[in-house]
Amino acid sequence: MLGKRFIIVGGKGGVGRTTVAVSLATLLARRGRRVLLLHVRTRQRVAQLLGTSVEIDEEIRAVEPNLWAVNTNPQAALREKAMMVLRFRVVYRAVMENRVIKYFLRAVPALNEYSMLGKAWYHTTETVDGHFAYDTVVFDGPAMGHLITMLRIPQIICETVPDGPLRADAHHVRDLLQDPARTGLCIVALAEEMPAREAVELHEAARSDLRIAPQWVVVNALYPSDLEREPALAEALSRLRAADTAPELAPLLASAETLRARRAINRRYLDLLRGRIPLPLVELPHVFLPQLDRGAVDLLASHLEALL
Repeated sequence: MLGKRFIIVGGKGGVGRTTVAVSLATLLARRGRRVLLLHVRTRQRVAQLLGTSVEIDEEIRAVEPNLWAVNTNPQAALREKAMMVLRFRVVYRAVMENRVIKYFLRAVPALNEYSMLGKAWYHTTETVDGHFAYDTVVFDGPAMGHLITMLRIPQIICETVPDGPLRADAHHVRDLLQDPARTGLCIVALAEEMPAREAVELHEAARSDLRIAPQWVVVNALYPSDLEREPALAEALSRLRAADTAPELAPLLASAETLRARRAINRRYLDLLRGRIPLPLVELPHVFLPQLDRGAVDLLASHLEALL
């Protein structure tokens, strides 16, 4: 997985896709690969996760050695593609800002989604002085349903659009997505009911419909397993709960009970994921912070490095 040119990070909304994508990109950059971290309309504070004052917007910006980041949107991706074709800004304005052309562009189904996927493909091929500009593009895509729709578009274009530039580009994008030597899907989930079941759905869609090779399931935000690993600790807490303990111990006991209950839920859905998805399961801990920052990302990247 860490040698792929294109890594897609996908999963249900709210499972921590962006945090995992940033941690994975940080790990790859640490290992000496030139990485472009490409976000699609994310609202999360990516600069805070990366620990940088650099604004992460529609322009590609260097964040640290070997790591660049961009937060793209359809308008920026379409403008970039049009400038590549039309070459000159005055020509771009004459063509792309024409009211009639804008009307027809809005009528092209899924053009916005395809433009962002096409931008990702372009950066996997981009060269500087005869060498690839980036060794790996980490694609932090939209939530699962939207991502599946986005990844289907190149195949639909290949099947329905007549020969021409759009179809030729779609062939390149489809070939990248369906080449397991270059592309891998990292599925992010929580060990909870809906995220786990949607991870199973994404895995099935990737293999059967999209023909994209899933590589890992990253199970994020797992509660500590200390009470499972240390029977004596669990026994001590059970005795404290049964005894007439001091009131100041009540918050401790309530927290321990919460951790035990959450870990039991985690264990149930870890078993479900292992039974339904025949891939390596990468487990990441819950980071108990009000807001995730670069310290949290470094912690998660270290966990990934140890597990991989």
